[in-house]
Amino acid sequence: MEDPYQNNVNQYTEGGGGEYTYTQQEGGGSGPDGYPYQTDYPPQEEDARSDATEGADDDDQMYEGEYQGIPHPDEIKEARRAARIEARRKARQAAQQEEVEEENLPEQYESIMEDCGHGRFQWMLFVVLGLALMADGVDGFVVGFVMPSAEKDMCISNADKGLLGLLVYVAMMVGALVWGGLCDKMGRRKCLIYVLSIDLLFSFLSCFAQSYGFFLFFRFCSGFGIGGSIPIVYTYFTEFLQMDKRGEHLSWLCMFWMLGGLYASFTAWGIIPHYGWGFAIGSEFQMHSWRLFILVCLFPALAALVGVVFMPESPGSSWSYHGLGVWFPDMIKYMQYEEYESKVKVFHREKVERFHFNFSLINQLHREGEYIHDKFANIEIKSVKFEDSLFENCYFEDIKSTNTFFENCTIKNTVFYNTDLWQEKFKDCRMENTTFLHPKKGCHLNFQEENDIVIYLVSFLGSLAVLPGNIISALFMDKIGRIRIIGGSMLASSACTFLLLLSFSQGAVICWQCLFYGASVAAWNGLEVISVELYPSAKRGTAFGILNGICKFAAIVASFIFAAFIGVTKIIPIFMAFSALVCGGLVALKLPETREKILS
Repeated sequence: MEDPYQNNVNQYTEGGGGEYTYTQQEGGGSGPDGYPYQTDYPPQEEDARSDATEGADDDDQMYEGEYQGIPHPDEIKEARRAARIEARRKARQAAQQEEVEEENLPEQYESIMEDCGHGRFQWMLFVVLGLALMADGVDGFVVGFVMPSAEKDMCISNADKGLLGLLVYVAMMVGALVWGGLCDKMGRRKCLIYVLSIDLLFSFLSCFAQSYGFFLFFRFCSGFGIGGSIPIVYTYFTEFLQMDKRGEHLSWLCMFWMLGGLYASFTAWGIIPHYGWGFAIGSEFQMHSWRLFILVCLFPALAALVGVVFMPESPGSSWSYHGLGVWFPDMIKYMQYEEYESKVKVFHREKVERFHFNFSLINQLHREGEYIHDKFANIEIKSVKFEDSLFENCYFEDIKSTNTFFENCTIKNTVFYNTDLWQEKFKDCRMENTTFLHPKKGCHLNFQEENDIVIYLVSFLGSLAVLPGNIISALFMDKIGRIRIIGGSMLASSACTFLLLLSFSQGAVICWQCLFYGASVAAWNGLEVISVELYPSAKRGTAFGILNGICKFAAIVASFIFAAFIGVTKIIPIFMAFSALVCGGLVALKLPETREKILS
C-alpha cells in the first residue's frame, strides 16, 4: 500500500483564530523514522540564519512566568531601587522642612509671647517661683543662726561644727549639678516639685533629730534638694518672658533671695533667744526654740510647693560674693572675741581660804592659785580658766558654767553637787577623794550667751542692703545691657572690698558689708540673666546648674581660706577677693550682650 504521506509536502497553514494546521504536500520528505514532525522546515539561507540569531543572548529570551503575570526579577530590583531613592528624597525634604521650622521656632515663640504680653499668669508664676527662691535664701542662713545653740544642745565640737557648714555647701553644689541637668530632661515644673519636696521632708526631720549624726544627714539631704532650686527657677521663669521684659523681671525675681535673708534674720531674732518657747518629752527628747526656728523656716518652701503644683510645665563668677558673705559674720565674731579677750582678768598665785563665792565669775584666768575650804554656790562661771591650781576641801553647788575649764589642777576632798562641772571640764587634773553628786551631764544652752543679737542684726542689714542694687539692676538691665551692669557692679564692689582694709571696728565692717552687698548684687543679677540667655532650651538648666555648682564650690574654698587667715591677717583674703572682682569685672566686659537675643 502506498504511504499517503510520501507524495505530500510538509506545510503549515494558518487557520482561523490564529491556530496552525499541519499538512504535507506531495513530494515532501520525511524523517528517518517516517514521522512527519521530523521533516525539515523550508531551508533558510546561511546568512539569514546568522542575522536572525545575531546579538541574541539568554536574557532576551522569553521569561517563563510572563504569561502568568509574574514580574521579572530585574523589574523587581529596579522597582525597589526606585522606591529607596524616593524615600531618601522625601526624608531629605522632611529634614530640610524641620530645620526650617526649628530655625523659625524661636521667632514664632517670641511672637506668641509678645502677643500674650506680661499678664496675670506671669505675675502668679513670679510669686510662686519667688517663694522657691526665697526658700533657698532662708536655707543659706539657717545653719549659721542655729549653730551657736545647736553646738551646745548636741555637744558639737569645733571640728564637727565646721563639718556641718561644709557638708551643707557640698550638698547644695551637688544638688545644683544634678537637678540642673535633670530639669532639661524631665521638665522644669516636675523637678522643682521634687526639689521642694526633698527640702521640706528632710528639713522637717532635722527639727527633731536629737543626735548630731542624724542632724547632719538630714541637713545634707535638705541642701541637696534646695540646691537645685536656683537653676530651675531662673530657667523656668525665663521661658515665659518676652525679650524686652526678661532682664527687668529676672532682676525683680532676685529680690526674693533678699527676702529670704530678711525672713530668716527676723524670725531667728524673734524665736531663738526665747528658751521658753520650746518643750521637752522626758530627758531624751528636747525641742528647744532653735528647732522651732527651723520649723518656721519651712513656710516659704511649703507655699512654693503648693503654688507650683498648679503651674504649667515650661515650653521650651560670683566667687567673691559668696566668699565675703561667709567671711563678714566670722570677721565680726572674731572682733567680738578679740575685744572680749582683751578684757580678761588675770589672777596669779592668789590664795583664798574659807571664802564663799556667791557672785558670778566672768572672763577670768586664774594661774597657780590655792583655794582652801572655799564654797562656790548658786553662781555662773563664764569663760573662766583655772591653770595649775589647788582646790582642797572645797564645795561646789548649783553651778552653771559656759566655756569654763580646769587644766592641770589638783583637786582634793572636794564635792561637786548638782553642777555641770564633770569629766570634760577637767583636763589633765589629779583627783583625790573627790565626789560628784547629781551631775548635770551633757551640754546645756545659755540663751543669753549664745544668741548675740548683733549677729542677727548684721545678717538682717546685709540682706536689706541689697535692695537698692536690686532696684537699680531691674530698672536698667534692659536699658544699658547686661554686660555694663555686670562689669560696673563688680568693679564698684571691688572698691568696697579694698576699703575693708581700713576697718578696725565692728561698726566699720558692718558698714562696708552693706555697701559691698548693695554694689555686688547687680552683678549677681546680671550673671543670672545672661546665663539663661546664652544657652539653648535643651541645655539651659544643665549649664546654669554647672555654673551654680561652681559658685558653691568657690564658696567652700573661700570659707577655708578665710577661716585660715581670720586670726592671722585680713590683708590676704581681702586682696584675693579684690583681685577676683577686678579681673571678673574686666573679663565681663568681653562677654556677648544678650538683651536683644531671642531664646533658642
